[in-house]
Amino acid sequence: MKKQRTFYIDLVLAAICLLTLITGLIIHAAGHGIVQSNVKIWRVTHIVWGVLFLILPTGHIRAHRGWYKSLPERFRQRSKVTVCLSAVYLLTSATGLILILHRENAGTHLGILHYQAGILFGILAIWHLCGRMKILLTMRKNIEKRSQKG
Repeated sequence: MKKQRTFYIDLVLAAICLLTLITGLIIHAAGHGIVQSNVKIWRVTHIVWGVLFLILPTGHIRAHRGWYKSLPERFRQRSKVTVCLSAVYLLTSATGLILILHRENAGTHLGILHYQAGILFGILAIWHLCGRMKILLTMRKNIEKRSQKG
């Protein structure tokens, strides 16, 4: 049951990550005049996905609590992609929260940092997901087998 919950959390996180990344890219493109649609709608959508992406990883982190607890002692043995992903997640989240709370324009230095961190986060997240694809597919097969038995 725990693995099933972890699988669904990971699946939802991947979808929300992708939606947050896409809406962020649309907002950025709109700032350059490439997208002509209503930017306010995209900003609100990006904020909603971003807030969800700020809250929902707690389940993922809780499921991998042991990995994080052993990080200081076993840093060299840990996946550098995952370590960097965690750090960039914190940077992207912090800059996003500051932008929301201070109602700053995305064109500020902080907004540009948020955009750049978001791009880096997207790349690292895709890399992280690809590295775990085999595990996720195995988990999916096991869930399907259990549901067919029950």
